Parts: sequence; C-alpha cells; structure tokens
Amino acid sequence: MLAIVPVRGRDGKHRLDGFLSPDERAQLVEAMLADVVAACGEAESVGEILVVTPDPALVPPGAGALEDEGTGHAAAIARALGDPRAREGALIVMADCPLATGEALDALASAARPVSLVAAADGGMNALAMRSPDALEPAFGVRGASGETLERARTAGVAATLVEEPRLAFDVDHPADVWKLRELDAKTRAHDVLAEILPPTGGLH
Repeated sequence: MLAIVPVRGRDGKHRLDGFLSPDERAQLVEAMLADVVAACGEAESVGEILVVTPDPALVPPGAGALEDEGTGHAAAIARALGDPRAREGALIVMADCPLATGEALDALASAARPVSLVAAADGGMNALAMRSPDALEPAFGVRGASGETLERARTAGVAATLVEEPRLAFDVDHPADVWKLRELDAKTRAHDVLAEILPPTGGLH
C-alpha cells in the first residue's frame, strides 16, 4: 500500500496558539510528522510513503513529497489517491498521530476488506486503509468524518470496518492533548520536543 500523510505545514496547529509559540508549534509539527513517517516505514503493509503538503521542505527522509495548494486535507488526499503509486491501495494517516506504530498500521491494513478506519476522539478520522484507491470517497475535512465515511460506505454497499486502535486514535489538537503526550512515557520525537519545551509538572489535564 501507499502510505499517504497530509500535513498543512509548519504553521499549522492554530488551536495551540497562546499555549505554544509559533516556533514551538513548528517544532511539534515537524516532530509528529517524523514519528508518523517512521511508523509508516516500519509497517510491512506499506511499500512507499507520500507526504502531501504545500511545504515540501518539511518532508523528512524516507518519504516522497507531493506538493498541494494547502486548501485542506480532503483536496490533498484526493490528489494523492489519484497518484499512480496508490493503485495497489492506500493507507492514509494524519500527521498529528505521534503514537502511531508500524504494528498498528499493519493491523488497520489487515482489517481493510476493502475499507477500514480509525476514528478520533472528537469523531474525526485519523487513519483509513483502502485496498483500492477508488473503493470509496472518504470524508476527510468535515465534522464527524468517521461516521460520514461509514455512512458513505453503507450507502455504496462497501464493507468498512471501524478499528479500535488507541495508538492511532490519539491525535494532538488541543493543549490537553499536548500535556497528555508530554506525560506519557512515549519514545517519540514529539515527546522529546515537548520534554524540552514544557516543564515536567503542571499544565492542563
């Protein structure tokens, strides 16, 4: 499968404005992307990794870059799914899932018969696997994306499996998520960055 990782750029994660400085947010975005790309590289189900971004300089080693216009995840993912490299299937992972592992991604890919997904805590969709790039039009970039994608699959008669995978369900959108990641004993680049930025105690819970 082609792993597809959309990321808007270093200036993303605006919900963390006032909590982290622009430079700190940029460091966190880069570290989380590196964690996700590393997980994709460890996954046996992944043959190639493609980061879709308006900022190709952000792409870490081990991944290819597909430049987009930065108009949102839906457009970025649609562009990547149309790439010839996705013809044998796609594994889409959000770039703010720093706890992702190769094992978790392989489990998601294995469950795709032909579609499987992992929901975020807020009803969004953090990861999606499709055996064919045209198996389904996923609903990224909308409220309740996971539920909407399952509904689209049901309407189209496509089997879609909702996978419970905490390592993929966790994402970083709010200060509380940042503190949760900071306090976890996680051997990730994102955790290392936060260990330098934030004090070891206190914060939002």
